[in-house]
Parts: sequence; C-alpha cells; structure tokens
Amino acid sequence: MQRLSLFATGLVVGTSVIAQEAMAQDAATGPQSDAAGNEIIVTAQKREQRLIDVPISIIAKTGLELQNAGINDFNDIAARVPNLVINETPANKQITIRGIGTTGNSFSFEQSVALFVDGIYGGRNRQYNQPFLDIERLEVLRGPQGALFGRNTGAGAISITTARPTQELSAEAFAEYEVRTESLNTTAIVNGPLTDTLAIRIAARYADENGWLFNETLDRAEPQTENFVGRVSMLWEPADNVEIFGKLEYSEVDIIGSPFELVRGGERPDYVKNSDDTLSPERDNADALNGVLQIDIGLGDHTLTAITGYSGYDFAQAFNIQGQSPTRLVAENAEEFTQWSQEVRLLSPTDGAFDYVIGGYYEWSESLVDRAQIFDFPPPFSPRTPDQIVERRFDQQTDVLSAFVQANWRFADQFSLGAGLRWTRISKEAEVEGTTTSFIVPPGAPVPPPGVLPRVTPIFLDGEFSESSFAPSASLNWTPDRNLTAYVRYARGEKGGAFSEFQGVTEATFFLEPEFSDLFEIGIKAQFPEVRGFLNVIAYTTDYSDLQRSALNIDTAEFITSNAAGARTRGVEIEGGFSPVDGLTLSAAVAYLDAFYTSFPNGPCTVDNPDANAPGGCAQDRSGDPLENAPEWTGNVAADFDRPVSDTLRVFANATLNFQSDVQFREFGDPLTVQDAFSKTDIRVGFGDIDRGWQLALLVRNLFEERTSSLIFPTFPIGLGPADRVHLPDPLRSFTIQARVAF
Repeated sequence: MQRLSLFATGLVVGTSVIAQEAMAQDAATGPQSDAAGNEIIVTAQKREQRLIDVPISIIAKTGLELQNAGINDFNDIAARVPNLVINETPANKQITIRGIGTTGNSFSFEQSVALFVDGIYGGRNRQYNQPFLDIERLEVLRGPQGALFGRNTGAGAISITTARPTQELSAEAFAEYEVRTESLNTTAIVNGPLTDTLAIRIAARYADENGWLFNETLDRAEPQTENFVGRVSMLWEPADNVEIFGKLEYSEVDIIGSPFELVRGGERPDYVKNSDDTLSPERDNADALNGVLQIDIGLGDHTLTAITGYSGYDFAQAFNIQGQSPTRLVAENAEEFTQWSQEVRLLSPTDGAFDYVIGGYYEWSESLVDRAQIFDFPPPFSPRTPDQIVERRFDQQTDVLSAFVQANWRFADQFSLGAGLRWTRISKEAEVEGTTTSFIVPPGAPVPPPGVLPRVTPIFLDGEFSESSFAPSASLNWTPDRNLTAYVRYARGEKGGAFSEFQGVTEATFFLEPEFSDLFEIGIKAQFPEVRGFLNVIAYTTDYSDLQRSALNIDTAEFITSNAAGARTRGVEIEGGFSPVDGLTLSAAVAYLDAFYTSFPNGPCTVDNPDANAPGGCAQDRSGDPLENAPEWTGNVAADFDRPVSDTLRVFANATLNFQSDVQFREFGDPLTVQDAFSKTDIRVGFGDIDRGWQLALLVRNLFEERTSSLIFPTFPIGLGPADRVHLPDPLRSFTIQARVAF
C-alpha cells in the first residue's frame, strides 16, 4: 500500500519536463495556438501522418525536447516513455518494451525491439550505443510491427529521423556543462544552400564526460567517456518530382572503466568501487560508420522510394565482471559488423477511398565476434595467474529477403479498414570455435605430472538454416472528425531463429527457434482544441510463443539459452494533457503492465529452490511467473511554462516527476536483484531572447538524489558472499548549465 501511495502522490503533485508534442510548446518556434494547429507528424506507416490518425501505440519526441532535457543517448530515454526499459548490461544494452526484450549479453541474438535510423534497420545491440545528434524526431512504437517494419519487431520498434538539409542558411551551437562531474557536451550545426537545388547540413558533437562512481583502488572516476559524432547530409532536388537525400555519419566512443559496483551483503550502492586492471584494463572502444542514400521520384500521384543503407561498426571491450579487487574474472569481447540493405517501395496518394504502400527489402550482414573469459582462482586451485582462459570465435552471415504491402480502405464516411502483410525469408550460416585452457587443480587433488597442464579443450560447431514466415496485420478505425480516432488492431511479430555464441554453448543449445507474437489492441486518441488538450487510452494483450531466453549459471559464468514455451503481456497505456492558460502546459503518461510466462516447464530455478545450486544447473516449471525487466507501473506527469516578460526577453521553466514500480532484473526470482519502486524529479529553468536566438538554462536532474540501480545481477561467486550483487547505480543529483545560440 505504501508504494501505491507513492504513485498516487506522484500523479497528483509531480510535474514533468516533457509533454505530448501535440500540444507542447516548441522552444524553437514559440507556443502553439491549439492542438490541431501544429500536430506532430510521424512516419510509423512509412508515410507522413498525424499521430492521431495512426492506429498504433506511439510516443513521439522532438529532438529539441530531448536536448533540453539533457537526453543524449538511449540510456536516458526510457524514463520519458512508459513501458520502455533500457538496461546497460556488462556487454550491451538490453531494450524492453511491454516486458519483452533480448538479453544484452549476447552478440548473436538480434533485438526484439528493432531500431530504424532514417529508415535503415538496426537489430544489433551495439547499434543502440551511438549518441544522439541533430535529431528531428524519435518515435517509440509499442507492440509488434511485423507487417511494415519486418522481422525482430515482436516487442516494438524505435524510429529516429535526423534533421534534413534545407535551403535556409542557418547555424546553431549548443553546449552543456555538468558541474558535479565536470563533464562537457557540445554540438554544432551548419545548414544552407550550395545551389538553388542542392542543400547541405553538417552536424558534429563532442563530449568529455566523467563518471559518477569513484574507484578507490585506481583513484579515478568511472566510467570516463569521450565521444565524437560527425554527420554530413545533402538534399538534391534536380526536378520538381525528384528528391535525393544522402547522409554519411561517423562516430567514435572511448570509455575507461565501467559503471558497475560490487555491493556486499544485500546493501544499496554507495557509489564507491574497488576494482583493478590486473588481468585486463576495463575499457570499451568503438567506432561506427553509417550511410544512407534515399531517392524519391514522383510518378504522377504516386511516389517511388528507394533507400540504400550501410551500417558498420567494430568495438573491443573488457570488464571486471565481479567489480572487485583482486580480479577473479575478466570478460573480453570484440566484434566487427557490416550490413548492407536495399528497400524499394511505392506509395499511393491518400485522397481517395483506397491507398496503399507496397515494397520489397533485401539485407546482407556479417558479424565476427571474439569472446574470452580470463579466470584467476585463489590458491589452492592454481599457483599461476591467470589459471583458466575460455576463448570463442563466432562468425555469422545473414541474408534477408522480404516483400510487404499495407492498404487502407475508407468504406464509409467515418470508418476505414487497414490491412498489411509481410513475407520474410531469413537465411543464416554460422560457426563457433574455440578452446578452454585450464591450469586448475581442485583442492585436495594430486598435482599432475609435468606436461599434463594446461588442459586444452577445443570446441567447434557450425550450422545453417533458412526460414520463411508471414506477418499480417489488420485494423478497424472509426474517425468521426479530425480530433477523434478509435481503433481495434491485430498484428503479428516475429523474431528470427538464432545461433548462440555463449561460452558454454553446446550442440543442443547452438540453435534457437524463432519466436512469434500476436497482438490484440484497442485504442482511442482524442484532441480538444479549445483547451489545447489531448487524451490517448490504449489497452492490449500480446501472446508470445517460443520466446528466446538465456539464463546465467553463476558458478561457471556461462549463459544457457533456450526457448520458453510461451508468455503473455497485457496492460493499459494512458497519456493526456491540456493547456489551462497561455504559456502553461500540463500532461501525464502512465502505463500498467502484467507480463508473465504462460508456459515455461524447463525454466531456470528460483533462488528458493533447494536444488538451485546443484552442480550442472537446475530447471523448474516457471509457468505463471512474472517476466523480468517488466515493472507493473511506469509513467511521468508534467508541467511546462514559457512566457515573455518583456519585448525582448522570455522565461521558461519545466519540471519532471518520473516513476516506476518494483522491477526484477534477473530470471532467478532473487529478492536481492529487485529495484524497489521510486520516483525522480527533474527541473529546468532559464531565459532567452524573444526571437529564440539564444537561451541559457539550468537543468537539475534527480533533484532529491534518489539512489537507484538500472541493473542488479549475481556474478561469479569465487571470493564473494552469498548476498553480494553487482549493481549499475544510476547517476546522483546533477547540475547542468545549458546554452544555445542560433543564427
């Protein structure tokens, strides 16, 4: 009851920095006159539409909103989007929508939540690691999106649209300085014409950030991050019916240390860690190159679009998986990834009773992964350091071919029927090879004669598969006027089959079957122009079959993969807001989620199972148990104020309260891996000139210094107590000075 009271209080008295765009005040252009006067445009159905007209659960944010709120990457965006959880695991990010996601510790599994940047697909965990730069709009689509967006969207999709060049000559500079950690983030943008038909836009971002943890052993703050992102984009319009957009983007991220703290005895983090670099310095170094070429040709009333995409990256990382000194286990990971894709689609006009999108898609990718685990067992296991090394190399090639169609039929004045279908064929071939080199001598065992050690155990597995599937969707929509839409929707999602590259992989666990999802959703979206208001209410239920899962065996530090028989997620999402007076906007967003396994007879054992620590692992029936990373309640409430105080000056202020109920991070039902319910408040105040040419602001995040963790997990137990856990503590209170100048 105490936690329910916390959320009830938060809903009544809290405020938030970000309101729904349909009625928010745009800090670049001034307050809006009403909700219908500047409705946000989204591309969730591969054409520009008002958000209210799209029968999908969508949260959309402008790039300016994200920048004002100090949101520079995916780690920060989850607090603004109910039912979105993002965990920074030791290896990768784990993205979860409505309780469904993919383990972040795998480099071979693709995400259940796909990323699209300017229409280019990104299903790899590492493609979520690049900082935000010059974004026009970010859209979070909740629920399966298989018909139009394709495979690996069984939980949802995130679409980013970067700002395009225009013929208007302009420049902008933005900088922010965080006082407590002495961190700097700068962005510069230049836009303008090269000729009457050719425009260019150049954007760059540089950040030098110090971490929020202090490593006493190494006498430094962690993690220390330096990153650079640069982008050049061009827009050429050689004829009235031809538009050619090209973009090339390069990024570099270098991290020293890690954000993980070992917390002993079931306590909470104190933001002090003690880890060393004995076996391998903790680091994460990555660079990426992405390119897009999009050609739009008007063919009468139709538009033919061709999008060619390239995405490539390589990275190398090492981390102390226990977060302690002396180091007992270090994991090293590296990957080189390359992807080419081509999409062609034809869009019909929308002014008749019938409209459609039809197209085809091809993709080729290759991933080369190197993984190693370096162990140092204390005496008397082995007299040397290190005394066991597990190495794996994983090579995978993927080919994808698909065709899709989406059609809408307005069969009556107020009713329309939408239907979509996508056929996809996925072909993968992969091999994993490696060795386990061990000098370990169990306590009490005789010392082997010379030449016996080290023991070298090789492994080699290879395989290939090809699978085809159909992903249909359908919706019935009622639109009595432009300010009200109600709909019922069905959609199927798919996540393709996968090979495992985990250190403990065997022939039995090398291949995972594809997973499927079936969504039933009902929603209503309304606008109230007289008070510049909106209200969206969406209810859904989604059934998942053959859910891909992995469980950690902490005694060997190995992940065991399997397909859970089934899971179900269901809930309600509500967003609403209004503007009671000019210059003031109030809004709220809340989501309720009930996510559980419908069938999981061979799931990992919970900690209260007597056989939980049995040699070789333990399995039990987990049917009916809740999913991990699926908090029951998430949301925020909001207020935003922006008014002129003279002919030349304006002031603005906004505040945020984000809240979340208890969340279990791991699959063992361990009470020590639960983050309790919390709420956090952010405030931002500032002033600027009336024409929006400059502004200065102070952003305070986590005002009341709530101490929370965005991940908690058990780890390799050698040298640790039974209640010791590794935490990823969230940043404490921060004070950021922001300045923007536009010409």
